[in-house]
Formats: sequence, structure tokens, C-alpha cells
Amino acid sequence: MHGWAMTSLPHCLQQTWSVYVIFSVEIKSCDSWNLMFYCNLASVNLFTIKIWCEIAFSFLSCNTLSSALTDIASSMLMPEDVRLEILSRLPVKSLMRLRCVCKSWYALIENPKFISKHLENFNDENAHLMISYQVYDDNGPNSVTSLFKDKTLADLSYENIHRPISRELLGPYDGIFCLCDGGLITLWNPATKECRTLPNYKKNLPALATFLKRNAIFGLCDASGDYKVVFICKLWNEKIQDAYEHAHVAVYTSSTDSWRVSKGNIKWIPYVFESYYNNANLNGVFYWFVSRAGDFHSKLILLFRISDEEFQEIQRPCIPYTPFESLAPLNGSIALLHLDESNQYIEIWVMNEMNWIQQFAIGPFLGVKSPCGFWKNNAVLMESNNGKLLLYDLVVQEVRDLGRFSSGELGAVILIYCYKESLIRLKGEEEDSLSDSFDIPWHIMGEY
Repeated sequence: MHGWAMTSLPHCLQQTWSVYVIFSVEIKSCDSWNLMFYCNLASVNLFTIKIWCEIAFSFLSCNTLSSALTDIASSMLMPEDVRLEILSRLPVKSLMRLRCVCKSWYALIENPKFISKHLENFNDENAHLMISYQVYDDNGPNSVTSLFKDKTLADLSYENIHRPISRELLGPYDGIFCLCDGGLITLWNPATKECRTLPNYKKNLPALATFLKRNAIFGLCDASGDYKVVFICKLWNEKIQDAYEHAHVAVYTSSTDSWRVSKGNIKWIPYVFESYYNNANLNGVFYWFVSRAGDFHSKLILLFRISDEEFQEIQRPCIPYTPFESLAPLNGSIALLHLDESNQYIEIWVMNEMNWIQQFAIGPFLGVKSPCGFWKNNAVLMESNNGKLLLYDLVVQEVRDLGRFSSGELGAVILIYCYKESLIRLKGEEEDSLSDSFDIPWHIMGEY
């Protein structure tokens, strides 16, 4: 009826801790129930390991699930900080199961401080490469999202991830993606498979106005501990068949579950976004390529601080503008990757105290269409003219072909995401999703 065994360390933990004891315990009564315990022999003393052993073996002497849970609760003598350290290094899938062990574990795993610590442990070094692209069949284009299984990319196998809405995929921010579909924004956590549809803001749009372009960013305000979604939209006036001059801004806060104008009472911003997909975020600050409304040649970078909800424009490096550029974090700074079409080199510029410094250049790369971003600070991802995703290793200075995902046609792009698992919960305690409508107060934003 019962059994236990030593098992090997999951791949996601191999580079985190060196030596483990892992118990896998299965109890079969009226239900089938599985539990795994992880102990780090390098940092946990023998008394702690003994406690874990007693907990594991207590399951072997229990005849029912309820008595097993009672026994584990009474045996939980491990110091809380040690328990926290061990559990915070487990993957989300395991933690979602371990919430069922006992009430104290459920409360711990649901605690915002634990979620933050887990997010810190699953940093960039534990990230997986996720990509989004379009494939074409008889019914037209279909959006596909793929996740590479090996975070080192030594193994190039990947799995396609089902996403709840097959539209714009923006993010991720702390493991959360924003999906935009018409007048709805849905937050999506692939690790927990949870979704949350935000209150609807569409029906009170100005008369004869429709969405032309949309962008949404998601992040945590450290000062308030509140999660925010910032929605930026470009509107189209059906009456005059032209776009509104300015992009409009609204802010959603999780604590109020409602939309509002920004703290700075910013109702619109006089910018045209070069690409709503090509943005970067670092420490709660988001960056885009823009030009001023009415002045296409004024190429700038716009930043937004999610804490004080303020926009600020900064100058680009003193280099000719090209659409083949991208913004991405690099070693704690924001970097700009610029493809020089004259010599096929990619220049790397890093911002230091609002000044741009050219760090280095790599290449030449024949057949490369655009740089996509960095991979774990030691590689550059690029898209080729024929739709292949390429990785240039900055250490060994070699190019690897990760596969062909795009048609290579004009407008067809491969979007890359540095995806880190997150325990951030999107559902409320008594609901599966929020779908009640709540509209942006367009009437206080002015007439259009």
C-alpha cells in the first residue's frame, strides 16, 4: 500500500544545490496522494534531516490520508526559516501540490513574502526561453507560443504552450503575461495556469472610436505593494478615418479592481510607439522606442516608472535610426542593440546615468534581419532573414541555430521572452476570474 524511494534531483534544481536527500511517498487509501521532500545536505544539519526522515516514514505507518496529515503536522518541528528556504527553491508545480499537505504549508505558500522569495530564487539564471510566432494554414495565421524545456539550451526540444487568448502576448512581468483581445486584458500565469480577466473598459470609448494599437504592462509597486496594469492605446476615429493624435493612458490597480487615470493625471501622451512589442523593463521602469506625434523624425526612448506613474523621454545614442533595433536588460542596465546595415555588425549600447556608452560590437552576421535581445547576459538572440532564431554566444563567439519558426516574410517576427516561473496568484479567494465590467472614466479624460 505504501512505498518510498530515493529519487534524482529535478533538473530545475541541479544548479542550485549540490546534494539532496529526496523522499517520494505515496499513500493509497480512498485517494491517491503523492508528496516529495527535499533536503539540502550541504546546508541543513543532521537534526533537520532526521525530522524530514521521520515525516516521510510517518506516512508509511498511516492507514489513511487524514491520519498522515495529522502526523505530519505534529512532526513539523523544523525551524521556519529552514522550511522556508527549502520550499522556496521548489518549482511551482511541486508547490501547488504541497499546498495540500497541511494548513500551515498552504498559508506559507500563499504568503506574499514567500511568493517574493520564491521569485528571487527563480532569477534570470533559472529562466527558460519562451517564443511567440505565427504559423499559417488554410484558415490564415495562428499564434503559437513555445517553451524551451532546457534552461541552458543545450537541449533544443520545446513544447507548445496553450494560451487562453490567441492575441497579443505582452510581458512577462514577474512571470505574468498580459493578453490583449479587443476591449479585454487578461493576465495569465503559465506556471499556475491561472487567468484573470480585468474589468472591461471598451464600451465607454469616445463615439466612433476603435482601437488601433494597444499595449499593456504589468508590475508591482514596491511602495504600496499593489500590482498595476498600465494600458496605453492608440485610437482610430471612424468618422474622419484617421488616428487620434495622442495615445491614451489608464491604470488598473489590483487593490481596487478598477481603472483610473494615472497619479499625475496624465490623460494622454503625445507619442507614436514604433513597436508595442519592442519594450523592456528593469526594476519597475519600462522603456519603448517612440517618436513625437506629428514629427516622425524625432526618434526617442520613452520610459515609465510604475511607482510614481510618470513618463519621461530620453535621447537615443548618437547613431542613425534603423527599425532593426531592440531594448533589453543587460547586467542590471538597459541596453540598446543596433544592427548597422552597412557592415552587418550589431552594436551594443548601455545606458549609464541617462548617458549611452557603446560597450562592444559583434559580427558581421550575414543574413540577420534583427537583434531580438540578450539571453542570460552571455548571448545575443537574433532573427535571420529566413525566419530562423539564432543565438550568438558572447563567450565562445559562435552562432547556434535554434530552429526556424517564422516565414521570414516582411512583418513576420519571432518574439522572445525570458520566462521565470512565478507563484503570483491571479484568482480571488472566491472566484475564478473577474469579468464584471468597469470602464475607464473617459468623460474625465476630456472630449475627443
